[in-house]
Amino acid sequence: MNVAPALDRLVAATVPRDVLVVTGPEAAVYLQGQISADVEAMEVGHSTLSFLLEPRGRIEAYFAISRTGLETYVADIEPGFGEAMSASLERFKLRTRADFSLHEWQMHAARGPRVEGEPGADASSTGPAEAPQHVVRPTHWPLASGHDLLIGPDSTAAVLADGAQQISADEFEALRMAYGLPAMGSEIQPGDIPNETGLVERAASFTKGCYRGQELVERIDSRTGGRRTVCRLRSAVPLAAGDELGDGSGAAVATVLSTAALNDSTVGFARSRSDAGEMAFTASGDQVQLAGLF
Repeated sequence: MNVAPALDRLVAATVPRDVLVVTGPEAAVYLQGQISADVEAMEVGHSTLSFLLEPRGRIEAYFAISRTGLETYVADIEPGFGEAMSASLERFKLRTRADFSLHEWQMHAARGPRVEGEPGADASSTGPAEAPQHVVRPTHWPLASGHDLLIGPDSTAAVLADGAQQISADEFEALRMAYGLPAMGSEIQPGDIPNETGLVERAASFTKGCYRGQELVERIDSRTGGRRTVCRLRSAVPLAAGDELGDGSGAAVATVLSTAALNDSTVGFARSRSDAGEMAFTASGDQVQLAGLF
């Protein structure tokens, strides 16, 4: 069930991102053994989601990664999490010809039904291991079209989607909850189980071979998946993070993780039991729609 109506306007917002640029002749093979995405299978210009896991399998970081050159990858994550991600990757890099550089960039995000020419991941670098100053990639939001332009402080790239209605970061956050994906630090926290995020099928490869923390992901997946999952919610009444939702008979089925007001409704994310239905109820009996992320 889709709990979000169609996004009927073209909007754009600017939000900060921590950006980790990885370059070098062994960048691909090193990342392949560290993160959950199949980076060696990525073509130049491709972007995907990924986890960085602890050796025991818990989440350290959840991020997007783009391959912008033969020896260059750009990972972007919510502000405040880049330093820990960089430090974790550096920790196991003994005698590996790969360099890491952490930056604070801006992301110009365009969303809506009329986003023209949605590109693959592109960058301003020209050499095989040259650090880019900007990256363009399609949005990973499942319920809205669009693209993201990541811009470094020295980039001269033009902002995309002329004519879009500029919205605030708070308005963009509300749209993310309605049309986008859970975010690191909001709905996904360090220490979470990847199989309980609703994202493991998009952010982890089950065919590429070994990577850090793989054992837990594979073991839980082989046992029919996690006991809980992150899902969307929509309600006609206000909700707040921490609110418990029931199945109507007194049994708890979900916990609200985040909410925002959008078009006279409350939208957001909840962590629900995997066997929860499409309808839950507040303590006062108000209905709350639940739906998968995709």
